[in-house]
Amino acid sequence: MNDLFVTIALGVAFLAALIPSLTTRRFRWARFLVWVFFAAAFAVLYFRPQWVGILPLATVRIVYESLLFAGLTVLLVTVRKKIKVTQNLTDYDFFEMEKELEEVKSSSELLRLRFIATIDLLQQGLCFYNDDLTGVFLTDRAMQILSVDKHEWTMEEYAERIHQEDRPQYLATVKKLSKKTPSFDLKYRVKHPSGYVWIEEKAKIFEEDGKVHVLSAIQGIDIRFFPLTTIHEIDTLPAEPQLIQVLNQAFKEPETFYLVMIHLTNLPDINQRFGRDVGNLLIADYVKKIRYHFAKDLNSVFRITGIQFALLIRDPRKYEVLQRALQSGGDLVNLQLSIGGIQQIVTPNLGIAKHEPWSAYGIPEFITMANKALEEALRHPKRNYAVFGE
Repeated sequence: MNDLFVTIALGVAFLAALIPSLTTRRFRWARFLVWVFFAAAFAVLYFRPQWVGILPLATVRIVYESLLFAGLTVLLVTVRKKIKVTQNLTDYDFFEMEKELEEVKSSSELLRLRFIATIDLLQQGLCFYNDDLTGVFLTDRAMQILSVDKHEWTMEEYAERIHQEDRPQYLATVKKLSKKTPSFDLKYRVKHPSGYVWIEEKAKIFEEDGKVHVLSAIQGIDIRFFPLTTIHEIDTLPAEPQLIQVLNQAFKEPETFYLVMIHLTNLPDINQRFGRDVGNLLIADYVKKIRYHFAKDLNSVFRITGIQFALLIRDPRKYEVLQRALQSGGDLVNLQLSIGGIQQIVTPNLGIAKHEPWSAYGIPEFITMANKALEEALRHPKRNYAVFGE
């Protein structure tokens, strides 16, 4: 090939390497180094051919010229793309792009700092599971709740700290997490310097860049060690004075309603076998499900004593559901509950009193009627409920 064409090709390659740097205001080192390589090879082949070694000079030049034109083609194709992207951009455009980039960086950093500050404010501890659920990362608060001294745990290490009765349920629940089962709410016991304590873990999955990630929050529910995180369902229940206030308002309305006294008869036995902490957790779950099935109003369930509760039913349809449940064996009343690896059936006795718009008795008498019905249910050997007047 004519040496002139080789020289022209090198000059065009130089321009192809230089133009992108001029249009984008950023020096393209890779393109320039490619050109330097071909220029250095040209100098050796045409000015110091004795350095070529044992290969025939003509063969080396043919190989060089082929590579040069292949490299030139690549440079020209890529420089066209660079010019196409930047041909309509001015210095002001670049300034605006850099300004927007700085704003994005600033917003990203602000979100990061807000997230870290939010974690520090939470009473719960956060757990970040690995993509393949083989490990978990604990925040400082989670480490404090679990009384551990490191952030990263394998699933085997973390599961070892869970009570052996609760461990199978925990592992099975975590493995079931998917788009069809995107969350869970578990209560289980973990090792603590003073023994095992109960914690509650609520987890949720989210998807990002095609990968499923799991985030959970844990909090202690053992009152001995976590006095600020007592059981919400129990602590927020109104007591008998609030029941009287609600009844006072209900008596003024021309509607029929029912007062149901619920005595959790086998709860003392559960407390004795598993501890009062388990009993409190069962009460919380029982109250939650009773409210869901029979009365969703805020002021519908009241705590009279430690194991006696009052349920106010204003909807006749809800009372019909309760009647059917009692007459068919009480599946909606005798609830089987699971706390960690512990499964128990809570078996209550119920006393029911009915108020109608024309009833002549007052609130104290109405409450007494429900309590007398409850006493009758407690004495009844085969039936766990009684309705006053029947």
